[in-house]
Amino acid sequence: MIVKQMDVRTNIKKYFDMAYSGEVIVVPRKESKNVVILSEEEYNRLIGKDRLAIYADKINDAVQKKNVALSVRSNLKKHNLDKLGKIESFKENWNGNGAPAFSSKLINKLKEIIDNSLIQPEIFPTALGTIQLEYDNSRKDHMEIEISEAGDAELFTVLFNGEEINEVISSDISTINERVGAFYG
Repeated sequence: MIVKQMDVRTNIKKYFDMAYSGEVIVVPRKESKNVVILSEEEYNRLIGKDRLAIYADKINDAVQKKNVALSVRSNLKKHNLDKLGKIESFKENWNGNGAPAFSSKLINKLKEIIDNSLIQPEIFPTALGTIQLEYDNSRKDHMEIEISEAGDAELFTVLFNGEEINEVISSDISTINERVGAFYG
């Protein structure tokens, strides 16, 4: 299960209880510094089977980050399209925890977004079968847009002052470009 950081803060006991009952909770964080909450029993089982190493290798191979300046838009676009190609090749259970494969409809939607983005994001696959776009601006704000096959997208912003904003927006390219443009101001 993937849970936003603010939800964990608000309901930490609930998520700890879920982890103790066997649910693995993934908390996406800025700069891919994600955290996994799981029971000690599950942790020991995963370590014993070396599944964390296998998962890390798959993700690292498929989603390598490059230190590319935003001003080199064509390189970022190519980088993002290459990532999408790798994400598209993920099979069922690609993370070792039952994550679904990514549909061609979603991949095509993301290709259109990447091809027409004013500012290239960092892109990441999620265990929910969605793809997350991430942006950071010079004010130290962070914005995530989670794209699914459906027409809407979840937008999550953490402002430099700690304020968090959650909303649902259309996943069409004009809406995304409008929101990203406003984010960079």
